[in-house]
Amino acid sequence: MKKLLPKSLFGQLMLLVALALFAAQAINFAMLVRAGERLRFAEAAGPVVERTITAAERLAAGEPLRVRHGRRHRRGGGRMSVGAQSAVSAEGLPRVSEYELRLATILETSGIHVQRVEVGRADIAQLRNARGRGRPMGERRFDNRRPPQVFRVSVQLEDGRWLNSWMRMRPGGIGALASIVAQTVVLYGVLMLVLFLFVRRVSRPLRSLTSAVSDFTDADPNEPVAVEGPRDVASLISAFNAMRVRIAGMLGEKDHMLGAIGHDLRTPLAALRIHAENVSDEGERARMVETISGMTETLDDILSLARLGRPNAQSEKLDLTALVDSAIEDFRVVGAPVEFEDSARLIVNGRSNLLKRAIRNLIDNALRYGEAASVRVRLAGEQAVVEIDDNGPGIDPAALETVFEPFARLDESRNREQGGSGLGLALARAIVREHGGELTLENLASGGLRARLSLSLP
Repeated sequence: MKKLLPKSLFGQLMLLVALALFAAQAINFAMLVRAGERLRFAEAAGPVVERTITAAERLAAGEPLRVRHGRRHRRGGGRMSVGAQSAVSAEGLPRVSEYELRLATILETSGIHVQRVEVGRADIAQLRNARGRGRPMGERRFDNRRPPQVFRVSVQLEDGRWLNSWMRMRPGGIGALASIVAQTVVLYGVLMLVLFLFVRRVSRPLRSLTSAVSDFTDADPNEPVAVEGPRDVASLISAFNAMRVRIAGMLGEKDHMLGAIGHDLRTPLAALRIHAENVSDEGERARMVETISGMTETLDDILSLARLGRPNAQSEKLDLTALVDSAIEDFRVVGAPVEFEDSARLIVNGRSNLLKRAIRNLIDNALRYGEAASVRVRLAGEQAVVEIDDNGPGIDPAALETVFEPFARLDESRNREQGGSGLGLALARAIVREHGGELTLENLASGGLRARLSLSLP
């Protein structure tokens, strides 16, 4: 059910207003139908009450009911008769208790005290057949509409006698339904149009703000998001623009600081290497040079990782297969066991120096801990994938993400003595994500580890 609900602000507001309006109109429709039914009953009960009052007054005064042309007394278009029993009970008609209560209340309010009121629903088709006429009583005015509802009414006076008459109720029309439907359509049209214009006014600057947050870099700090929309949204955009300037300034200061640190550290490291070359003990000299080289490599990795996100060169179309082959060639020169499967030519957008460094880090990681590496480039849907397998011990599945953290080491599965700065995988993933791709690790069923580098095709 949640999947069907709209996710956007516009969709949720439209749905909320539509549901609220539907509920309000449904309640309004129910109230109108109820009021219409009460009005129809009041119209039908009026003549019955009038006849009953007149007949009760005549009987109380000892006057007989008038008879015209051999028929019983008529007033208001219905017949009234006096009997010893209820016509409703005698004819076995289904009673309508709600109408009985209403009619008794009206008579009591009019000053007529009665013992009992019975109202029975009559079948107008049976009345037609019983009378042997083309249409029953009360139907003459409804030739082109539905026939009226006819009820038998019996009222027991205080002296025990029953006044029996008929009550005719006009059929319920569809006017109320048509009116509420038309009203709902108009309300929906007006409200949805107003809501659409308002939400669009709110959502447009929010979309611009979302896009600016997603694409934020400190390369263009002088291009703020246009401040527009309601006051709350405009205040949010203004705060973001101010924060953007502050963050850009902090990143700039960070780069200057890193450049200074790199320069200050490289100078003493270079001096130490010169002194190490002058050490007479060959073994000690080799260990000192290796230590200084490792420190220099770690420093380069730290500076490269920190400076990602602030590129100084534009992306270009690259032959990924050729780039991977070039990275492998550097290892072949030193006799490293790296295999490269024949692969089709795939073109991606990126910076060759960064992507090549990421691939070199992955291959170096495979050789360092797995003794050999197997590399392939393939097409997977709309992505170019580089897979690098090794035959090492693999990694605990729970730690497959932990190894991407800077300076992470897994002593239980990777030998610390193999060396490394602990930044190779972190730097490789940062470079790949900088290019809009992803880098993941997985253990192979046959043993070993697979690094999968995925990049979107242009």
